[in-house]
Amino acid sequence: MNILFIVIAVIFIILVLPIFLSSAFSMSRSIEINSSAAQVFSRLTSLNEYVKWNPFPEGDPTNQATVNGEGVGSFLIWKGKKTGEGKMTITNIEPGKKIDVKMEFYKPMKSEGMVHWIVNANSDSKSELIWSFEQELPYFNRYFGLIMESMMGKHFERGLKNYKAIVESAN
Repeated sequence: MNILFIVIAVIFIILVLPIFLSSAFSMSRSIEINSSAAQVFSRLTSLNEYVKWNPFPEGDPTNQATVNGEGVGSFLIWKGKKTGEGKMTITNIEPGKKIDVKMEFYKPMKSEGMVHWIVNANSDSKSELIWSFEQELPYFNRYFGLIMESMMGKHFERGLKNYKAIVESAN
């Protein structure tokens, strides 16, 4: 009888707990770059440049990325054993300020989200780059919201460091 009660309790928790978890996930990281806001922004509008600083395929030699186009409407398709499969598309560019990127994940789990790269001038020679991500989580995927920050945050931090190194070495 105790085992039956435990099984029922576990099933109840699995089915009911997502009601209390947020359906929205968001996170962001930022870094200060020793370069003007214009220089920091200029490389963000090209997904060909993103391939150079993208932290996600690091450690996945099977990852392949294909870029099509420049600016709004351009997209990158990726596929790898560790990185999964997906597509990112630049949907909006606010010149000198912000770029919005639609993320479509196909494998290992189908979902969508939005990335925002925001550039703020701290002075003539220093800028802040903010990399944020937001996603609506379906009912049972709300559990992933509990661990996504720890899984993705380190990649965002690594990517920002990669980007900082590229921009500052071009000065």
